[in-house]
Amino acid sequence: MKKQWITLLIFGILFSPLFSQSGREYRRSSVMRGNLVKTVFGNWGVIGQPAEKGARGAWIYENNGYIGDVSPMVGVELKVGGKTFHSVEICPVSRPTRQAEISPSGKPWGFEPVAGYFNEMQEGIALYSDPLSWPSMWPDKKNDPDDPGWSGSWNGFFGKTTTASEECFFVMDDNNDEEFNYAENNQWKVSFKPDSTNPSRNGLGLEVKVRGMQWSDFLAQDCIFWLYEITNKGTTDYDKTVFGMLVGTYVGVTSTEDYREYDDDYSFFDVEKDLTYTADFDDDASRNPRWRGSVGVVGYAFLESPGNPYDGIDNDADARFGPEFTEDDFKLRVLKPGDKVVLIDRNYKRTVVQVPSDETDFITRGDTIHVIPGVTELVEGNVVVIDKKETINPNAYDGIDNDLDGLIDENYYLHYYQIRKDQEGNILINKLNPVRHKDFITGAGLADPMIDEARDDGIDNDGDWDPLFDDVGGDGVPNTNDRGEGDGRPTPGEPNFDQTDVDESDQIGLTSFEYFVPANAFSMADDEDLWRRLSPGYFEVPSSIVNNMPQRGEDGDFIYGSGYFPLRAGETQRFSLALVYGEGGGPTMELDDLLKNRETVQKIYNSDYRFPPPPEKPTLVAIPGDHKVTLYWDRKAEQSIDPVLRVNDFEGYKIYKATDQNFNEVFTITDADGRPIAYKPIAQFDLKNGVKGYFRSSPELFQQTRGASFYLGADTGLQHSFVDTDVENGKRYFYAVVAYDRGDETLDIFPKENDKRIDVLPSGEIRTFQNTAVVIPNGEVAGYVPPAQSVKLTPISSIGTGEVYLETVDETALNSHTYRLEFWDTSNDGMDNDEDGYIDSQDSSETMIPITTAYSVLDVTGVTESFVSRDTVAVRLTHTHLVTESVSLTDGQGNSVSPEKYVLDATNGRIRGKKPDDLPRGEMYTISYQYYPIYKSPYMQQSPYVIENKDTEIFDGLRLHFVNHWTPVIDTLRSGWTDPARAYSFTMRVFDTYLDETHLVGLPHPSDYRFEFADGIVDTSMEIPEFFIPAIPVNFRIYNVTDGRYVDFIYNNTAQNRKLSPYDEIVLMEPGLNHQLTYTWDFFFTHRRDSIYDFHSGDTLKITMKKPFRKGDIFEFTSTLPTVDRGLASQELERIKVVPNPYVVATTHELPLPPAITSGRGERKIDFIHLPANSKIYIFTSRGEHVITLHHDGDIHDGTVSWNLKTKENLDVAPGIYFYVVESKDGSKRGKIAIIK
Repeated sequence: MKKQWITLLIFGILFSPLFSQSGREYRRSSVMRGNLVKTVFGNWGVIGQPAEKGARGAWIYENNGYIGDVSPMVGVELKVGGKTFHSVEICPVSRPTRQAEISPSGKPWGFEPVAGYFNEMQEGIALYSDPLSWPSMWPDKKNDPDDPGWSGSWNGFFGKTTTASEECFFVMDDNNDEEFNYAENNQWKVSFKPDSTNPSRNGLGLEVKVRGMQWSDFLAQDCIFWLYEITNKGTTDYDKTVFGMLVGTYVGVTSTEDYREYDDDYSFFDVEKDLTYTADFDDDASRNPRWRGSVGVVGYAFLESPGNPYDGIDNDADARFGPEFTEDDFKLRVLKPGDKVVLIDRNYKRTVVQVPSDETDFITRGDTIHVIPGVTELVEGNVVVIDKKETINPNAYDGIDNDLDGLIDENYYLHYYQIRKDQEGNILINKLNPVRHKDFITGAGLADPMIDEARDDGIDNDGDWDPLFDDVGGDGVPNTNDRGEGDGRPTPGEPNFDQTDVDESDQIGLTSFEYFVPANAFSMADDEDLWRRLSPGYFEVPSSIVNNMPQRGEDGDFIYGSGYFPLRAGETQRFSLALVYGEGGGPTMELDDLLKNRETVQKIYNSDYRFPPPPEKPTLVAIPGDHKVTLYWDRKAEQSIDPVLRVNDFEGYKIYKATDQNFNEVFTITDADGRPIAYKPIAQFDLKNGVKGYFRSSPELFQQTRGASFYLGADTGLQHSFVDTDVENGKRYFYAVVAYDRGDETLDIFPKENDKRIDVLPSGEIRTFQNTAVVIPNGEVAGYVPPAQSVKLTPISSIGTGEVYLETVDETALNSHTYRLEFWDTSNDGMDNDEDGYIDSQDSSETMIPITTAYSVLDVTGVTESFVSRDTVAVRLTHTHLVTESVSLTDGQGNSVSPEKYVLDATNGRIRGKKPDDLPRGEMYTISYQYYPIYKSPYMQQSPYVIENKDTEIFDGLRLHFVNHWTPVIDTLRSGWTDPARAYSFTMRVFDTYLDETHLVGLPHPSDYRFEFADGIVDTSMEIPEFFIPAIPVNFRIYNVTDGRYVDFIYNNTAQNRKLSPYDEIVLMEPGLNHQLTYTWDFFFTHRRDSIYDFHSGDTLKITMKKPFRKGDIFEFTSTLPTVDRGLASQELERIKVVPNPYVVATTHELPLPPAITSGRGERKIDFIHLPANSKIYIFTSRGEHVITLHHDGDIHDGTVSWNLKTKENLDVAPGIYFYVVESKDGSKRGKIAIIK
């Protein structure tokens, strides 16, 4: 006994880490809302469930659901102990069935979610749009040598990024299905274990990675894609595998209600388009009182099937030069001595041998074929007659090369004359379309890379990988210097190669469809029956469809499949579909809209799901105010590079506003057919770049968009804040700011814009995302005194002569910190500003003309935050651009931590231990530092170095406004002579002249100057012999006040009197690159010729320039918080009101029922407005009975408290007259409220 326990312990130690935990306890659900399709889904593989958690395959409106359940199935044929049987793995879906797939103890058998692929502290599945839903690290990325675990990054189809508007990801496995792992659980009495190296692995050893993807572009807004990757994690090869989908139809559903809208649906399929669809027969969903608008049709577009890279056949008809099948390939042949045949070993390696003269047994793939030369007839996949019906020879589905030609399961109906028949023998497709194959005897086609291609063979089978654009490394993101980036060879994870290239799979296509009525007319527990329903070659037409037209509605569901294919140990196969919607359906089966959308999803699939995406989303902040809402956002979108087009095609921003979270009330822009296809914004700002007006589509794209266009803007210029004053206090508003691109007319690519997602959970909780917000405008508290909206700043030191104003944008974000404003200029910004190939000190023009190029704002006060160490893995801090010298780190006991123990990435705001245990994992640390909330931003008003210079960055509720003197010019009001009575007129310009055909051009050096005169000779002008300009002793010097030095000059003394006279010219020469003197300013003096002044000691000419800000110019300022004036608050008590008063039944300010909640009343509320801070409201009945006490939370920015019309016992109040008393430190106010039924 002791020895047995030791053995079990060893097994536990050896095998428990080999695969992740999975089970019912890891179930999570979320809702995909990336476009007009909205659906709940569970990470145990079911779409449309759990029903109570959100929209169920809804389209346009949240309550307009179209599906009951959609879930995958995977079946395999098993041969154990001489017994052949089948196991079909299902998802534990809640649906009608004769018998559920459960263990004797009631445990669901099937796929369950794998732990580690979501944030286990939250209730949702990992979504690209919600980084909080991601795990701390991804289990399948732990072995990435460059970034183990991909912490803080998305784990997407395209790597760390995505082109989709929304993407979800989860993993499930079948380890919980123990039906065939223990003899007592199955009729075959077998104990099958899928993994010989790990006896604790159960099921079939299958793992399924699932992704959903949506695009918000209006051409793709009516669909959602679902991608499945099935991997055999065990050691058992499965020669016959089938993949299927179970679809529960339910047009007219909302949630868990029972309006019986499921009993009038019909379903049909289009075999050529690989499309199955469901519609409502009477085109009426009015039994569901929450349904809005007309009823459409939902389709299930079959996009990608598993591939068979072993059969030698070009299943997906994309080969280039292999031989095509002919009639002769499906005729009986008699093997004669000397004929060549092909044998296949267990690893699918082919060997050509000759037929001997004697009887022999040929072994191919482990099966024996007995051959008598001259007698044995072999054939495979031919047409035979069974039960007086023509059908395909069953040996076309057995996974054996029955005719010894090296091809496995060739099929006359699939690979030569494509025919599909229904259950009555009626022909659905009849088309001569021979595919190519390999000829293992002659060698023809063996070199064709598109026969038996695979997405894990390390070969760019279709040759579309481009090193100029696709060599971005395994993480799919350029410029990260990860594995494979820039090495000139395709790497798994890069675009157009293996897993990201759908063309590199020899897909077998849709092979079966079975429709059944009623919805429970099958058993989820009967594996053999499910295997039969998934078997290839069977297409059942519903009896409710006659001559391709529906005759009635009914409660029917369907299963469709793709098989058979091998799934060897360690292999991955893929399957994908799209839920696609359209207008139409009904008894006349109108499908035009659905089929157009079906074409769109095919185009997206054909492009490897690399649909050109919109720019990155801006980050929106929305601030409610008194009868206004202030919106502001960042510039992130403006630097976006389209990963498909590989250009920056950002064009502008649109602002949307609505009172429903789906913005349906502004879904009013239609195509030529009057079909709503886009949303109407309340404001739009676009680049001032000449791209304006409506996008011009080609005739083909014009037809595809049904005459719709896209307004690109009016060259307004960009701005990054907006104040909406068209609002009512107390009313809820939803906002979205979307970035859009300009599209590409030459490539027929329509402009794209961001999606705008807001979730209203069944609990009523509202979740906004990066570019969306929900706000309720209200007035501030009584006595509120805002900070000044604009303040002119005083410099600490400044050579620049412009002005800087501090503006308050968001009063709620102010923090009373002190900030320092710093500048960068052309002489030190590290940029080639004039594009001459030289930078900073290497460029004379950039050095001598230091023009402002950027500014930075330092938070001098600094911040303190805590973090949990991850040892030598970097932790991301709250801020970036830290000042290294300001950093102070302490441990949990308050002890200072030496900088020798950590590595600080100040630029990106990341910190980690220098070596293991320097910052032990899991320990709490506190870090204090100064940082730059704005670092080296070029966005300044009128800047010549950026296209858009209308506004500046917003930080901590503040924004700077610059009145900068971008071009150095003389300030005539501050320049002049000491003695105006003895003053020449003069002009000052940049030196520009021709001398002996040599063009000499000076540089406008921005400095102040002073001409200092003396009683005698104090300086001598420069001699330039090649231009015959002599040196002249003079009684003046010229001082550069800004740079603090005397300057050289050329003097053209026209009067030749060695004193400054009318018509004299002076050209300043100042040190430039390598201290070489450079022409700068040219002064020309004028006056009456007979008036020559004698200047003496003390006489000066002051030249003051208007100069741009430069490095070294510094401003400091402190943000001012809003305050409450108690005296003013007392005076404003009379402004306190109750809104609405009287309250009659309901108000427009109240919120409707959350989605998926189908009964009950929505919110009820009245508002007390203009309250003092921290006040209390006592409410009494007309008889003086205390009803409830309400409290103001102290937020001075919001002087409103809402009452839900409930008592302190949480009971609804009765209609009648109520009295209220507001008590505060500033006084009291009394009043009454009328509630009318």
